[in-house]
Amino acid sequence: MNALVRFTLVGVGALPLGLACAQAPPSPSGFPGAAPRGAPALIRDLKAEPAAIEPGQAATLHWEVLNAYTVSIAPDPGTVALRGTQRVTPAATTTYTLTATGAGGEISRAVTVTVRGTTAAAKSPPSQHAPPPVPKLADGKPDLSGLYMAEKGVRLVGAVQPAPGAEKFRVETRPDDLGTGIQCLPPGVPSAAMLPFPLQIVHTPQTFVVMYEAYHQFRIAPVGGEHGEYLAPAYMGHSVARWDGDTLVVDVRGFNTKTVIAGYRHTEDLQVVERYRRTAFGTLAYEATVTDPHVFAAPLKFAGTLELHPEWEIGEYVCTENNQDYDALFEAKPAK
Repeated sequence: MNALVRFTLVGVGALPLGLACAQAPPSPSGFPGAAPRGAPALIRDLKAEPAAIEPGQAATLHWEVLNAYTVSIAPDPGTVALRGTQRVTPAATTTYTLTATGAGGEISRAVTVTVRGTTAAAKSPPSQHAPPPVPKLADGKPDLSGLYMAEKGVRLVGAVQPAPGAEKFRVETRPDDLGTGIQCLPPGVPSAAMLPFPLQIVHTPQTFVVMYEAYHQFRIAPVGGEHGEYLAPAYMGHSVARWDGDTLVVDVRGFNTKTVIAGYRHTEDLQVVERYRRTAFGTLAYEATVTDPHVFAAPLKFAGTLELHPEWEIGEYVCTENNQDYDALFEAKPAK
């Protein structure tokens, strides 16, 4: 890397185990070279207990994987979490192959469960399980719970139409500008959903909770609740939710003026209305309509898909620990 490049590292090491080893992300605009690749996937453990069983008995598979983007076990159970256990009852001696995909590509390891008195089963491709149906809450509404990833799946739809006088809200950026993240500050809504970090939804008939790995932010929206008369200005605003058919509508108000949307700061009159609809077991359709009459002449719309990742887990994100000014390190030192 060019020794004169100046940059700030934000949340180094905070990528989730799954995302950290996906294909190398593109370099920020204005930065030379390619962004560093994540660590390759590592299978730390795969075993069967017991390794030999009588016909009709069960064995338990145990596994642990690091830095993987996807993990699966064939012939069953298919996609799995980074670590876990699974009871299996093979009819004949069966070899289970764990495959993990990371920055360095695919790696695999196999373990055999011997069923006494049988011969090894012919190797077969992974079972083609039918996708599970959309889960339901106790009240019959769709259950939106799960760990999801949006990143490139959610984007601005259409052009920004500034309101008269909105130029004063425009944020001037440099090609190498990393945005408000350099201060480890929350990005606001809907920007938090578009970061390269997962979010986890916990959903009950009474409450809708979104937990973001980035910046360890969370939002709690009472279902059927109403906004209070006074809302203390907040980075992530204040959320309440209601149902529109099978779509959960989340109304977010009470923002402070410290976040940026589509290149503009905003006023405390900002309002974001989100719509969440589970179109299938593994996908969540997401829309966010942004209004601020002082800044935008017409509502902004963000839309896309959140992909379910049951094999991931929310990781620890400590931005301030690694958020440092590296100017001194990379500036050329005067010759003695």
